[in-house]
Amino acid sequence: MTSDIWDGHDYIARVFDDWVADASSAFQAVEVDGVVVGLHRLRPYAPGLMWYEGLRVATSHQRQGIARAMLESAIAEAREQGFAELRLATYNEIASHLFESAGFKPLLDIRWWRAPRVEGGEPANMPDPVEAEKLWKMAASSPGFEMYNGVSADLNGARNLEAAELGRLASRGMLRVAPGGRALAGLRRPWSDNVAVAFLAGRGAALRDLLFALRYEADADGADHVTVALPRGHPAADDMRATGYDFANAEDTAFIYGLQLKPAANT
Repeated sequence: MTSDIWDGHDYIARVFDDWVADASSAFQAVEVDGVVVGLHRLRPYAPGLMWYEGLRVATSHQRQGIARAMLESAIAEAREQGFAELRLATYNEIASHLFESAGFKPLLDIRWWRAPRVEGGEPANMPDPVEAEKLWKMAASSPGFEMYNGVSADLNGARNLEAAELGRLASRGMLRVAPGGRALAGLRRPWSDNVAVAFLAGRGAALRDLLFALRYEADADGADHVTVALPRGHPAADDMRATGYDFANAEDTAFIYGLQLKPAANT
């Protein structure tokens, strides 16, 4: 069913067995006349947050309302289970129209930057969780950080950006910091042989030192390159270019959407 998606390189085939075996998530299929024609998955990933992924409809059954029906079913299920928000990511502008028509709001418009690994330097520091949470004030006030809209650009599950998230990443060895704590990078699980960055904070020489350090880390780990997700129009673009990064593909973009399932609490 996915063989003609992305020229046969759809990731669903790679994760299918893991998704079927994951009892904590709902991996569901739609059948027509005994044949599977649609797939999707609902995955709780943070308190109050559900991630929606893997929506696929067989080419032979597209434009028949199946995707919309599956999406509406997923929304109802997440709401029934008491989740506050349903989030998702997509590269597909046609799918974006579907999600927006169902009430999803765009949270992030992401551009991908990439640089090859490079020899000759030291990887960035890895803070402990207590140190990491103290860096929140610096991160939140750094240029362009507000463009993340309070959400990590992690297409494995976009979490809220806050001090506790820095601590959580640090506890998993997924936060990198420049000397003096003047810049930081939150990592995500990569999809290929690379170092993958979900968000950046910092400015000037400290940020550039960190961007170089990530390339050194890729080399030390035997990875091929570094990929950085930045919101479209982020002011770090000049720093990216100055440290050897460029767009992974000038046409590549990705979107993260969110749908509030509960009314916002009164404050």
